[in-house]
Amino acid sequence: MSSLPVFDPFGVEAIDDPYPQYRRWREADPLHWSEKLRSWVVFRYDDVAAFFRDDRRLSSDRSKAARFKRRGTTDAIPSLRTVASDPPDHTPVRAILNACLGPRVRGIGAQVDNVIERLLDRLGEATRRAVEQVDLRGEVDLIADFAYPLPITVIADLLDVPEGDRPQFQASSHAVARGMDRFFSAPDASRGLHEIGAYFLQLVQQRHGSAGDDLVHRLLGTDYDGQRLNDLEVVAMCTALVFGGHETTVNLIGNGMLALLREPQQLQDLKSTPTLIDSAVEELLRYDSPAQLISRCAVDDFEWHDKRIVAGDSVLGCLGAANHDPAVFERPDDLNLSRAPNPHLAFGLGTHFCPGAQLSRIEARAAVATLVRRFPKIRLGRTPPVRRPTAVLRGLERLSVRLD
Repeated sequence: MSSLPVFDPFGVEAIDDPYPQYRRWREADPLHWSEKLRSWVVFRYDDVAAFFRDDRRLSSDRSKAARFKRRGTTDAIPSLRTVASDPPDHTPVRAILNACLGPRVRGIGAQVDNVIERLLDRLGEATRRAVEQVDLRGEVDLIADFAYPLPITVIADLLDVPEGDRPQFQASSHAVARGMDRFFSAPDASRGLHEIGAYFLQLVQQRHGSAGDDLVHRLLGTDYDGQRLNDLEVVAMCTALVFGGHETTVNLIGNGMLALLREPQQLQDLKSTPTLIDSAVEELLRYDSPAQLISRCAVDDFEWHDKRIVAGDSVLGCLGAANHDPAVFERPDDLNLSRAPNPHLAFGLGTHFCPGAQLSRIEARAAVATLVRRFPKIRLGRTPPVRRPTAVLRGLERLSVRLD
């Protein structure tokens, strides 16, 4: 173990391809104390699954972590029931969210399809314009022109956000995503959270007492066992939906399309067998997961793999490492769109299973399937892909492609 380099998910090589590093630590020190992250990191599939299911000893409430207490930041964190709360506070929040979001998501397919068609029409026009410029050779940026606007448009439609306000969500969400790698301590992340929260507080107050079927009205009007969310809890829920529903889907589409474009045979299989799209999206989720590290806080002292976890310690579940564990997945570093079974952990497990998972899957299935159907000659452009310098969320800043 002493011969291993420091675990560093922020290094240039790790940002480009973290999986070789994950492999080394999964084999040599599967429960590793990282001085750089000031956290325990869990690498093996079975351990990450146990990490998600252990609500008794591991809390999703980050304010309980010792490092936040040392910084004196817990006083600034309001005591609200959110999707990150521990049971029993979590129970009514999740029940209300499921009651409000579930029916809307189940019927959203046609709406997603319409948004995708509009965006792809714009991509086609952008390609035609770019072809006229020899230096660009018909390249377009699949992230800025497609992957980013799609989920933010869908979630804004669900919340009935006015069209003119929507660019604000994209910018603020991007800032928060970058701050994730410093556990929300970055100024840009704090500013983004403040901007989104302030906007939603205004929106919630405006919609009190008015009629409507958007998600804000539903969250205000739905109860669970006589309990309702207060205004700030609705604001927190809307903020979580904008961030979680946006960033996860952007990264899924971007990472997934890059993986397909680098594996021409797998891409051809999808083109020739469109019904493969459901298992394809599950494999893309596993192969290069949108979220790589999920944080929990130990609430008790306990032993794990002969290591002493102390109350207040931060513990990180490494989804990327778990989803490439050869003990569970045959040839885990190969992209196999027909992989079955595929019990990946990209959306987590248990109490805090990602509430936006169904929406993200719907968007990704429609986006990838329509993209390869509309543009069968799609391929990587001359400009190399640019990774975002983030490790908690893994995504692309730019993905240049040719569609002609």
